[in-house]
Amino acid sequence: MTELHSHVLDPGRNRNGEDPLVPFLLGARHMPVAISVRDVLRLDAHRLQILLVAQRQWRAEQLPFTLCDITESFRTGLQQLGLPPDHFDSQGLKTGEELVQ
Repeated sequence: MTELHSHVLDPGRNRNGEDPLVPFLLGARHMPVAISVRDVLRLDAHRLQILLVAQRQWRAEQLPFTLCDITESFRTGLQQLGLPPDHFDSQGLKTGEELVQ
C-alpha cells in the first residue's frame, strides 16, 4: 500500500497568505491522506471548500481521504455551513488512534 500522508490543520486559517493545507494537498496528490482537525477552533467556508474539493478528487481516484480527531466544534462548523456533522465520518476515521498502518 502507498504511504499515508498526514497533516494537522492549524487552529485558524492564515489570512495573510496561502493556507498550509493547500501545499500539503498538492504534495500528497495520488496518495492516501489523513488530516487531523483536532486543533481547528472555527471552521470557515474557505477551508471547508478546500476539504470538499479534495475529498471529491481523492474519491474519484479511489484513494483514502480521511479527516481524523474530529471535535464537536468542527462538527458544529460543518452544521453551520450546511453539512451534516458526520459528513466526513463515512470517509474514514473519527479519531487519530484508529489510523490504519
